[in-house]
Amino acid sequence: MSELIAWRDNWEAALAEAKESQRPLVLEFYLEGCSHCLQLARETHGDAAVADVLNQRFIPVRLEGRHHMDLVQKLGVRGAPTTLIFSPQGEELQRFSGFYAPPDYLKELEKFG
Repeated sequence: MSELIAWRDNWEAALAEAKESQRPLVLEFYLEGCSHCLQLARETHGDAAVADVLNQRFIPVRLEGRHHMDLVQKLGVRGAPTTLIFSPQGEELQRFSGFYAPPDYLKELEKFG
């Protein structure tokens, strides 16, 4: 996981922070041992432009799916990595799955933040 991004690891606290700051929230589910998850973490999250956008415009949350099965099931997540974007009020705006290279990931983020 990239240390460039100030990932939160508490969903409820991040939702409250998003509402208070009026910033959208990015929630990423990953799985330990998942090659696409590792590629996303290294290549995309390691990109300075991606990190800047996530840190400045969003509340970024990254959770290991197996440790948060209740939330995985509640949100209907079917694979990893899965990235979900929520409004500051907690409404899901978009989701995308799999590896996205930095330019493509940024295009998705730019729609909301």
